[in-house]
Amino acid sequence: MKQIISREEIEKKETRNKIIIGIILVGIMVISSAGYAFFGTERTNIKKIKYNNIEFSLQDDNLWHTKIQDYEFSAFYNPKETENITGFITLKLGNYYNKPLFFSYDSDRQAVEEISRNIERFAQRVQYVCLDECEEDFPVKNCTDNIIIIKDLNVSLIKQEDNCVYILADRDNILRASDAFIYKILGVQ
Repeated sequence: MKQIISREEIEKKETRNKIIIGIILVGIMVISSAGYAFFGTERTNIKKIKYNNIEFSLQDDNLWHTKIQDYEFSAFYNPKETENITGFITLKLGNYYNKPLFFSYDSDRQAVEEISRNIERFAQRVQYVCLDECEEDFPVKNCTDNIIIIKDLNVSLIKQEDNCVYILADRDNILRASDAFIYKILGVQ
């Protein structure tokens, strides 16, 4: 036989159950918030180096980022990794400021993208050209213009002839040489 329970006892029991459920839900919310704060955010292990008093950090995009005079630059290699690239250039970033930046039409495309990503915002425009003459349908320019020629050769060298810059490297080091060029015109190296 079932015991008769008064209305007051039923209400007390329901109130107690509601309070217990409320405390459990609040506890779950507090624990989950604390867990998210400590463990939920992805912690990236940002690698940093300092080179000539300039800080470089390897970001999630696998590029080395730095800030120079309020401008952010990014490169595939950090300056320490490009030190072995010999370079003889006197040009600086200012030489490209508000002037057309030309690349030889047969330059390595990946290296062109690397340099353009960092310089094109300062240049008037970026364009492919032919050096002296060619069979392609590009304007013909010479070394009185700012031309960058990037070639796949068995040397690692950056050299300048008038306003032409030659970035020469084998296939495995073409990006490294392009980054060395970026660091040289920025005055990092």
